[in-house]
Amino acid sequence: MADPMEWPSELNRHMERMPHSRVGAAVAVAIAAGLLGAASLPHWLTVVLALCLGALGYFVVAMPVMQTDLALRESERKFRHFVDQSLVGLYVVQDGNIVYANSKSADLLGYDSPEELVGTPVARVTHPDDLLLLQENHRRRLAGEVQSLRYAYRGLRRDGRVIWVDVHGSACEYEGRPAIMGVALDVSQQVEFEHQSRLANRVFDSASEGIVITDAQCRIEAVNPAFTRITGYSATEATGKFSRMMTGHGAELNHDMLAHLARDGHWQGEMLDRRKSGDWYPAWLSISTVRDADKNITNYVGVFTDNTSRKEVETRLQFLASHDSLTGMLNRNGMMARFAQQIEAARAADRQISVLFIDLDRFKTVNDTLGHLAGDQLLVSAADRLLRQLREGDIAARLGGDEFTVLLEDPPSSTMAGELAERVIASMAQPFTIDGQEMFVTASIGIACHPADGHDADTLLKNADVAMYRAKQRGRNTYQFFTADMNTRAFEQLLLENSLRHALERGEFELHYQPQLCTATGTIAGVEALIRWRHPELGLVLPGTFISLAEQNGLIVPIGAWVLQAACRQAREWTDAGFRFGHVAVNLSAKQFSSGDLLDTIRCALDRSGLPASLLELEITESTIMHNPPEALLLLERIRDMGVALSIDDFGTGYSSLASLKQYPLDSLKIDRSFVKGIPNDADDVAITEAIIAIAHKMRLKVVAEGVETVEQAEFLRKAGCDMAQGYLLGRPMAAAEVARQFPSS
Repeated sequence: MADPMEWPSELNRHMERMPHSRVGAAVAVAIAAGLLGAASLPHWLTVVLALCLGALGYFVVAMPVMQTDLALRESERKFRHFVDQSLVGLYVVQDGNIVYANSKSADLLGYDSPEELVGTPVARVTHPDDLLLLQENHRRRLAGEVQSLRYAYRGLRRDGRVIWVDVHGSACEYEGRPAIMGVALDVSQQVEFEHQSRLANRVFDSASEGIVITDAQCRIEAVNPAFTRITGYSATEATGKFSRMMTGHGAELNHDMLAHLARDGHWQGEMLDRRKSGDWYPAWLSISTVRDADKNITNYVGVFTDNTSRKEVETRLQFLASHDSLTGMLNRNGMMARFAQQIEAARAADRQISVLFIDLDRFKTVNDTLGHLAGDQLLVSAADRLLRQLREGDIAARLGGDEFTVLLEDPPSSTMAGELAERVIASMAQPFTIDGQEMFVTASIGIACHPADGHDADTLLKNADVAMYRAKQRGRNTYQFFTADMNTRAFEQLLLENSLRHALERGEFELHYQPQLCTATGTIAGVEALIRWRHPELGLVLPGTFISLAEQNGLIVPIGAWVLQAACRQAREWTDAGFRFGHVAVNLSAKQFSSGDLLDTIRCALDRSGLPASLLELEITESTIMHNPPEALLLLERIRDMGVALSIDDFGTGYSSLASLKQYPLDSLKIDRSFVKGIPNDADDVAITEAIIAIAHKMRLKVVAEGVETVEQAEFLRKAGCDMAQGYLLGRPMAAAEVARQFPSS
């Protein structure tokens, strides 16, 4: 018998003498060659190939060459039937085309019959990305580089669907020419299974959650890297141990949990677990059951996360819900909750509670000039000083902005609340150092007491707030106890503010004019425009009543613009009537000066009225200029370029000096009435007034004294060289028609 390695050629020689058996011989050679290289094939595939080879041996090899032609045709028919019924695809490829395929090959590639597949280019049934691989493997076998090859590639079915095919074959001769014979098996399901398995392994290994798999007795079979990272236990240390998912931290199984899992197939909840280091941590755990085909539980799969960060966030959020994030003190919500509890306790024990409402004076200036970061640092320091003044049991909170409140038990006959207020005021008055710079703020405090000033937290806090505003009205840096009449005044103030918002649109404002006289001649040198509010119910309301309200709510800007327009319009009428009145002076508020549209407002008032700019004088306070000197200088220069005169009002009450004013384009200054009031009897006022007049003249500034009410004051100012004076002695503010009677005509 020939050597097995020579079987393909032997078979070919025999089949060449039997024309009807050439296809069978080719397939037999392919199977023989495949079997010779099938050492690594699965057992079932080896059996199939062995059966194929056995059939070939029975029908071809063992058949005597001298059999009759009829017997050969019968054996070929049986062989073809066997090949067509094979569970694997059998094929022959020659010159890049399929020249033979069995029924399984056709079925594998979606063709109705093997005949449809014959003549089909291999490229048509191969995925484009794998075509080069297929062609290279064909080349290697045909070139004799390898005897046989086994590999997997992607095939294309007739309908375009991609399948994975495992092929095993070798080179041979077919009809006298080189060809590739092979066996093909659809392994798409296996490839997909392997892909899903690899994907599951990657998920298992890369999951950020800890995963632990136990058997039905709750012993650990596998854990992922996240389990080790969270707990500190390696896979080796954990495997084989009872899982604490099921046992907690004792030895007994958690039968309630297991019963729940058996019933529902899933359980989740929070538990405390301990790391290898001994540290406890909160874990959120989800456990599922795995059952076999008979519905028996085979495994438990637990997925858990370290809840430490979430717990910290929850704790932080709960804290922030009742505490101020900047100072760490209670916020309004936290304070009101504690307040309600304290009131109930005080009511039950018949005790008094005092509430201090604390507001930092001039804090807005710090924010506006140095920025909010400096303001925040100041608030933190102020909160620290406040807390140092409290006793154990006192409750403090930051209500928002620069407002704080303190709640303390205070016996009715005690002065404890007042003493605390004094300590807080003294503490706040000390300089603050922020980023190496000293800052000064003071505190205004209002005090309300339970039950005298209210029976609930809202009422007490509101009344303490009202008392605090009264302390501010008294000059700041002080405290004030609440009294019943404060609410009445506060209510009147609220009504007044509401009316003020509609006064401009209803035309309720009017201007009065106070004359300014030349001290040397006694003639009119100018008039100052002063606003009045003709309230429909309260009558004529003076500026001192509503200007501060307008400053607080921002209405001072549109009101100031109206005053400027009305004064320019009235001055133009006097000019047209031939009156000589010198100039008309109009006060500018600090908010107006920094509003950003002051130049347009002035220009609009002059253009609409037609008043020459030289007849208009604007009065600005020292503090307005000193708030931002560089910007103030630029703005004043642009106003002066328009031809409008400029005057410093209330000189001596701010932070400037005559030396600092020399850089500004000013025409005159007004000596504040607080200095004029004391002359000629107060030596200090006399000296200050004489010095102001002398230095102002050296700087070529005119001097106006306001608040002149006596002949002695007027005479002193004349002798001291003061240029102009105004006051009740020389003329009260009066309506336009009335003051015009004092004007000389051209």
